[in-house]
Amino acid sequence: MKWMILFALLFSVSTAEIAAQEVNASALSSATSLSAAFPAPRPQPRPQTINDDDVRGTWELGLGYSFVRFQSSLFNASMNGLNTSVSYYLRDHLAMEGDVTAAFSSQSSDAKYVFYGGGVKVSKGNPKLQPFAPALLGGAHIFPRAGTGNNGFAVQLGGGAEAQLQQQLWLGVEADYLRSQLYSSGQNNFQAVAAIIYRF
Repeated sequence: MKWMILFALLFSVSTAEIAAQEVNASALSSATSLSAAFPAPRPQPRPQTINDDDVRGTWELGLGYSFVRFQSSLFNASMNGLNTSVSYYLRDHLAMEGDVTAAFSSQSSDAKYVFYGGGVKVSKGNPKLQPFAPALLGGAHIFPRAGTGNNGFAVQLGGGAEAQLQQQLWLGVEADYLRSQLYSSGQNNFQAVAAIIYRF
């Protein structure tokens, strides 16, 4: 009788172990099928637009060629010169900018023109190409001098784009509308700029 009870106990233990192994195998296959049906989401690619943290606090120094077409009641002139600009990014797409343009003409009018101003620069784009639009207020100085003076108020509005050449070196092109108040009248003129820009 004792041998029969011992045999029954051993048989029930082995049966329980087999059942447990079958349950574990079933659970494992269910988990595998669930992971196949609902795969883990893939990480999202990094956006191509520049985040605020990438350029916030960044400076830009630009130096380039400027062509100015100036028309007034006294004279008209096409002038060539130098454009310099300094920008500081408060945020990704917003910078404060200061700009100076000095141009002169070798024609008979012997005209000289200087614009100096400051304002904001709004930009957009990706790490390789960034369109931008500046809006600057300042003053203009022109020669030859007239009886009413040769200094006046000026506004510069425009747009352009910067293309990355190297990590910190960019090529910028820009076209601007110039509104000046000289010789007791207003002038509507044009400026084109091509510059090398260093970002640091």
